[in-house]
Amino acid sequence: MSAIQPRRIPAYCPLCVSRCGCEAVVENGRLVAIEADPSHPTGAAVCAKGRASPELVEASDRLLYPLRRTRPKSDPNPGWRRIPWDEALDETATSLKRIAAESGPEAVVFAITTSAGTAMSDAGPWVNRLINAFGSPNNCNAYEICNWHRDFATTLTNGAGIGTPDYERAGCILLWGFNTTVS
Repeated sequence: MSAIQPRRIPAYCPLCVSRCGCEAVVENGRLVAIEADPSHPTGAAVCAKGRASPELVEASDRLLYPLRRTRPKSDPNPGWRRIPWDEALDETATSLKRIAAESGPEAVVFAITTSAGTAMSDAGPWVNRLINAFGSPNNCNAYEICNWHRDFATTLTNGAGIGTPDYERAGCILLWGFNTTVS
């Protein structure tokens, strides 16, 4: 009896905005590794976050569906009970509408995880659209050091974000804090 060979699926790593080209290694329907794809323009290497992504995807305690607390917050056992997605989304929308009606949309803060260490990059514009449609000015973002400077420091300093570099005509490129040959 021969063992099933792992499948190598061309992919990109979504754990930051760089989206490095890679290969997802899948065995028996489970993601077991993310490896570099040297044939991809950004796939010469995969950083530690990318290499660790199977631990996130395949974590035994990863939350995969909505849960409702059935016991008071003072109880050490929250009594979590699984509920359907439609019910969770309806309950969330109802609560948000109630808060906006009672206290105004500015009473709600939307907290968004970092796009420098999660797969949030692709969803970010949609979350911002939700926040704007809801009418809240409160967008609480989390950024890692490697992401903050790119998104905010130049805008705050110069009044505009970092543009796309003109690599073809650059006389000198200084890469501060990262090494393109290994990350």
